[in-house]
Amino acid sequence: MNQPASTTKGIVIAQLLLRYSGYIAFIVVAAFFSLASPNFLTGANIINILVQSSALGIVACGMTSILIGGGNHIIRGGIDLSLGNNLAINVAITSILLNQGHSLFIAFGMALLVSVLIGVINAFSIVKLKIIPLLSTLSMMYLLQGVILLITNNVTVAVKDPTLLYIGTTGFLGLPLPIWVFAIVGVVLYILHNKTIFGNWVYAVGGNPQAAKIAGINVKLIMSSTYVIAGITAGIAGLLVSSRLSGSVPGIGDSMFLDILLAGLMSAIFSRLSVPNIQGAILSALFVGMLSNGFTLINVPTYWVYAIKGALILAAVSISTTQQRRMIKNV
Repeated sequence: MNQPASTTKGIVIAQLLLRYSGYIAFIVVAAFFSLASPNFLTGANIINILVQSSALGIVACGMTSILIGGGNHIIRGGIDLSLGNNLAINVAITSILLNQGHSLFIAFGMALLVSVLIGVINAFSIVKLKIIPLLSTLSMMYLLQGVILLITNNVTVAVKDPTLLYIGTTGFLGLPLPIWVFAIVGVVLYILHNKTIFGNWVYAVGGNPQAAKIAGINVKLIMSSTYVIAGITAGIAGLLVSSRLSGSVPGIGDSMFLDILLAGLMSAIFSRLSVPNIQGAILSALFVGMLSNGFTLINVPTYWVYAIKGALILAAVSISTTQQRRMIKNV
């Protein structure tokens, strides 16, 4: 039985709205904040949004790599809930070692090794021990939270290292260095996931690990590599956070946890195929940065900010799941 033309047209419009929901939301939110605050679209505030989004965007790209390689199953799919605290422990170690008189090269090098080691441990527990990623990384998240409290005594660790200050305050071609670092990491990971054989393997493993294994892809190695990549991004982002805050402050991991999760999951709605992707992660990080900045400008209470971000996570998962089910039915 043929559907009426009006019904068919409505279905097409609904599908288009779902397909471009990320871009629509981005434009609507930007327009709202522009009308609500005269300071929102100023050049200085746009630069501020980009700087605030830099560390988040870098880690969100790492989270997205895991989401791509682990698949989208709500229980068994790839995810790393410990990334926020991985970043936080990186900041804490860097700050403590700098205060002990070590150079930034040594301090950050040690902190980066710890971040990578955390990624390796996550990969081992998930790929080798076959622990569900959700539970494995949740355990790691709380383990790192305890270690951070132990080594910092839950107090601010202020740093006055000139090199760290230079990173946080110096610009190049009119843009602060954190924005350039974000851009470089984003481009590198985009190329890695979209223009290389490795990227094809990651998407293949995430799409159908059994088929990927039959095709000769080392599924365990590819999945493990995404957690290591995420650890590296947490380390790089940790350096930017250290430079912006001039040290370590309590609660960094907790405050970034929801934003990292939101930016990673939202990346799927910036894709025609509704799958996580690096370019979507970059746009999602800017979207989340814009939300946080805009809410601050119009004095929205913190509890509303958390509520809205939680609702956005639910919406992003719902939209991407709906789109994927529709595509499967059409195959």
